[in-house]
Amino acid sequence: MKNLPLDHYKQWPFARKAVIFLNAAKTLDEPQNRNWDNWEVSYYLISHAIELSIKAVARLKTGASPYTHDKQELSETYREECGFSDEELETIKQLKLLNNGRGGLRYDNQIKAEFLPSYFNDAVNIVERLITENFQD
Repeated sequence: MKNLPLDHYKQWPFARKAVIFLNAAKTLDEPQNRNWDNWEVSYYLISHAIELSIKAVARLKTGASPYTHDKQELSETYREECGFSDEELETIKQLKLLNNGRGGLRYDNQIKAEFLPSYFNDAVNIVERLITENFQD
């Protein structure tokens, strides 16, 4: 993904915010920034970046402004527009399970999945693909 200034995305507010959350998640996940308590925050940030990048593509390609925060629902509704593979849909589903409940990872909820490094890395790849393919021409 190109390292473009945030001003590049000013005409696409959801894409701009997705890049901000993506960059924050990646920074927090760098080895020198990791500690025992920040995994929930990095997963929250990347999960929100997924939601925002799907909304950005939905708005760009359909004009829709989806209201839901349900990443799985968004990914299934806009699968064609986003070009999601089955593997990407599974990653998004797992992120939803990590954010299960009112408020997701921001509050104490019963988590229904495992925090696996592969989910984080796969989610980064999804956001970067969506941003690169749709907003970096």
